[in-house]
Amino acid sequence: MSLRFRLFLTVTIALIPIAVVSVLQGMERASVDIANVRERLVQSARMAASNQENVFASGEQVLRALGNLDDVRNITGDCDRTLSDALAGLHVFTNLSRADRNGIIVCSALPQAKGRDVSRLAIFQGARKNSAFTVSGQITSQVTHGPVIGATLPLRDSAGRFQGTLGFGVNVQWLGEILKARDLPKGAVVSVFDRTGAIVASNNLAVARAVFRRMPRAETLRGGLESRGDAQGRIWTFAAAPLAGNNVFVGFAMRRSQLFDPTYLRVGTDFLLPIVMIGLAWAAIWFATERQVTQWIVYLRRIAAAYRGGRYNLRPALDDAPAEFKLLGQAMEDMAAGIEDRDKSLREAVAQKTLQIRETHHRVKNNLQVVISLLSLQATQSQDPAIRGALVQAQARIGALALVHRILNDIEDQTSVDLPQMLDDLTRQVVEAMAVERTDVEIAVDVLPGCAPGEIAVPLALFTVEALTNIFKHAFPSATARGTIKVSLQRQAPGKLRLAVEDDGVGYAAANIRSGIGSRLLKVFGRQIQGVVSTDSQPGRGTSVELVFADPNDPGRAQGVAAAS
Repeated sequence: MSLRFRLFLTVTIALIPIAVVSVLQGMERASVDIANVRERLVQSARMAASNQENVFASGEQVLRALGNLDDVRNITGDCDRTLSDALAGLHVFTNLSRADRNGIIVCSALPQAKGRDVSRLAIFQGARKNSAFTVSGQITSQVTHGPVIGATLPLRDSAGRFQGTLGFGVNVQWLGEILKARDLPKGAVVSVFDRTGAIVASNNLAVARAVFRRMPRAETLRGGLESRGDAQGRIWTFAAAPLAGNNVFVGFAMRRSQLFDPTYLRVGTDFLLPIVMIGLAWAAIWFATERQVTQWIVYLRRIAAAYRGGRYNLRPALDDAPAEFKLLGQAMEDMAAGIEDRDKSLREAVAQKTLQIRETHHRVKNNLQVVISLLSLQATQSQDPAIRGALVQAQARIGALALVHRILNDIEDQTSVDLPQMLDDLTRQVVEAMAVERTDVEIAVDVLPGCAPGEIAVPLALFTVEALTNIFKHAFPSATARGTIKVSLQRQAPGKLRLAVEDDGVGYAAANIRSGIGSRLLKVFGRQIQGVVSTDSQPGRGTSVELVFADPNDPGRAQGVAAAS
């Protein structure tokens, strides 16, 4: 998990409580705002109805005052004049009238209304059944033939018997003017409507007819909210309140977007604010880690790569880096200086060791050459053929050891040895040491081009020396015998090499020959490189000694060695 991702996770977890609190606050604020909107709409509806209610309340008081007058109650000759005088100061009313118990207008402020029958009107029939002041819906006046809202006050005697009604009509146009005169919020629609959905008055008839064409729900009239759409698809939320009785109502409507968009905006802000905070925190972390952490880590990685390549004199430039990276850079600089000093000491030690090894091989080779010279002098002075033969054989073995030491001295500073050159030189030198007088033996060297590390080359050299020594000792016993010796190194199978030393000498029967020191040495040298040594010989057909081992240049062997390491 990267540092940047861990910082993201840590900051996000730290901001989650703030986000939860913000969301809860948003939900609470939304609930409060909705309640405030509902209360504002209801109050607006009631305020819109206040003037109209005052008109009907004033009319009710006038009717009750007139009902207490004997001229009106008892329908005397001064009844018409009394009603006419009362109507003169009430411009909102269209007429004041007195109906008897049968519904006949017997007294009226407007003479043309007298004698008319109102018994079939619902408002008159309702007055028969109760004693309360009653307001009708919108009706057409029989006198002015215009739309009015009627109101009646039942009159009863002391025994409670129905004696008729007092009534008045309210001019609908005056109600409209009253509505338009109110200071309403921009875009608000207020309407007076009756139970049938007829719009009595409104400041926007098109919207009012769409929104208030049906009676609101009962819970809306009790202070709830309701939403309806208009012809243009706009949604209006409204509150409604009874104006007078249960027949006329006032509704106050505003577009839902106008009412709730601020609430939605605040709630959305409360919800988005934590997300924005987390996003800004992530951006700050990204920028800070990129500018203050990542770029210096990448820079120090390049410095480390340079140190890995041996450029220890390179020093990190961290003047603008944070203090922590300066400390890290100083630590890396000190480490590089320490490695450089240690590397120098190791190189000097290796050089000294190499020099000592070279000197050792050189001295061993010289000492062996001295021994060879002494054996050669002793063999020359000896008259006994057996003793002379033993001395010559010892001289040959010691000469082979001297030759190996010379090869070791030559390859000490090399990582790999050229196999064709090594085997060719080795064969020629062994032949010169073992068969100086045998000019009738031909030597053939056929070696596959390639190189081998020192730990492979040395066992191969010793194996070849021992095989050639055995050939010169046993393959050509007669001094006049002619023959061929072949040294070859070829690929036998994928990943395998075959080193063979062959002759066409006398050969031998394997069953009749005991294993000597030479055979054991060959097997030891083969095991040192995990090879397989085999010998094939037949009387009169020569002998073949071969070593099959893994190709040191095969990639599969390198991977296997690495895995084993």
